[in-house]
Amino acid sequence: MSKKIKVEKNSVQETLVLPLFGKAWAVREYPDIFKDHDVEKIMDQVEYDFSALEKAASGVKGKIASLAAATRQAALVWEVKEYLREHPNALVVNLGCGLDTAGHQADNGTCRFANVDFPNVIELREQLLPSTEREKNIASDLNDLAWFDKIDFKENHGVIFIASGVFLYFKKEDVRKLFCAMAERFPGGRIAFDGQNQRGRDVDLKALKSSGIDISANFALDHPVEELKSWSDRFARVQWKKMSTGYIKPDKRFGLLYRILAPIADNTGMSQLDVIDFKK
Repeated sequence: MSKKIKVEKNSVQETLVLPLFGKAWAVREYPDIFKDHDVEKIMDQVEYDFSALEKAASGVKGKIASLAAATRQAALVWEVKEYLREHPNALVVNLGCGLDTAGHQADNGTCRFANVDFPNVIELREQLLPSTEREKNIASDLNDLAWFDKIDFKENHGVIFIASGVFLYFKKEDVRKLFCAMAERFPGGRIAFDGQNQRGRDVDLKALKSSGIDISANFALDHPVEELKSWSDRFARVQWKKMSTGYIKPDKRFGLLYRILAPIADNTGMSQLDVIDFKK
């Protein structure tokens, strides 16, 4: 048996474990709905005390948080698969990847992968999910656009970028600069990411603060289509999709509260899956 990778409490790497657990819990509880062939394997390689998360998942708030993590991944997997239908050899780039494997779940056998995150995150990822012939882990701050030169972009093959739970940590102006630069550099590409309006952002920031993570960020989209379209004339199409209910219909087993809150979150913009296509 290989040696497990220890993740310390109150570390940056611990923040990667929270969504990992949520997805693993959902796959375990609802294997007929949530599919992820990597998450349990990763969990088995991590040395971490999951008892507090297991206890939380038995309550309403913990269950909803785990379902949200799994639903978000399912939405991004769907978006990658859709792009790969027209671009089977495309590059799938996971921004702020953490230990996320949404790209893997959409693997068609011919696409390629790149994962971008801070050096200490990539260090852990390399131990658990090492680079391969078709996949490259890249250590970089997303705001340092030097990572543009490190991914193997081929315009004739296409590229889809995904980001899961990432831009909540960004300032809005930094997201705008990043997207505009990407639209210029990666013509014909697409980015799919989760977003929320100001109310949704504040709810998420409050939850993070209660778990010991205090950040100052202001990225929120109250009117995602209108706002994003105004950022660049290099955006060919902008879509706002219902992340909590648009990809996986809330099952009665998810509980009454989730089935009430999920459509409210989608319809009010507290829960968004935003997609931008870049002009060719």
